[in-house]
Amino acid sequence: MTHFEPDRIYLTEAGFRQLESELRRLQTVERMRIAEAFRAHKEHGEFSAEDAELEILKSDQAYVETRIQEIRAILQSATIVREPDIPTDYVGIGSLVTIEELPSGERREFRIVGAMEADPEHHKLSYQAPLARALIGYKVGDEVEAHLPKGALRVRIVDIRK
Repeated sequence: MTHFEPDRIYLTEAGFRQLESELRRLQTVERMRIAEAFRAHKEHGEFSAEDAELEILKSDQAYVETRIQEIRAILQSATIVREPDIPTDYVGIGSLVTIEELPSGERREFRIVGAMEADPEHHKLSYQAPLARALIGYKVGDEVEAHLPKGALRVRIVDIRK
């Protein structure tokens, strides 16, 4: 998959499962926690327009319900990149890529994932990130220049795996 539709959401299978898990947690654990907090609040006092604790509960509830709707929309419309479809002959979504920075020789490894599952601390880079966009479609041995916010970065693709 070297070409992307700009308005489409792409997720790896792992990212899809992660969102499904978050949705289940929000629909069960978080909704129940908020409902119980409303019940406890009602038992201990009256609801008033100036009640700060009540406002926090309402805000929490609004966040949870909004997030549930966001996740549902994403899961319904996302294009899932399944493991068998992850390319190893070129860089694409789902690829585990090792690059070598030029001329320093410093190596870095990261997986290119959907925007919703990006996590740079865990070496997961969104396919929309400048470095990932620069690498997509290229093969092992190719030298690529990525235009990053801090300036240009020249790299060589060392390895591509699933």
